Amino acid sequence: MLDIIAQIPTEINALDIVARVALSSATSGVSSSSDGKSTIHLLDDSQANQDIANDILNNYDTLVVTADKTTMDEGDVDPVVTCNDASISGDSDVGYVVLLDGTVYASGTTPVTAGVATLNLMSPVDGVYEISMYRVTDNYASGSVTITVNEV
Repeated sequence: MLDIIAQIPTEINALDIVARVALSSATSGVSSSSDGKSTIHLLDDSQANQDIANDILNNYDTLVVTADKTTMDEGDVDPVVTCNDASISGDSDVGYVVLLDGTVYASGTTPVTAGVATLNLMSPVDGVYEISMYRVTDNYASGSVTITVNEV
């Protein structure tokens, strides 16, 4: 087993999903420490897996991900999250993770069309949503945006 460590603060639940999608059974999971370090634990420490784990950590939160609104009230028009980053222009899909108050709410993939990926946050309820989008091939970069929904 080999640990790949970076001095970056990450959202541990989102990082775990990204690592498991990219590395599959080669990882036993991720961890973070109080001193701001994030770790991907590799069961298969091949150079290819080390490269992927390093990409995930080194490119964490480097994709441009935006939302048409970052604060809203329940019942407002659903927000749209967009990843419009040159690095995804050749990708067919990107992955996403939606956390609601720090807990995984949804995850999956969404298509990239003309170099842009979009995700609609449907009928959000009161809470803080952290939406991460990430590349599922090659350079495993990710980005995120936060949307706060207020109870009415």
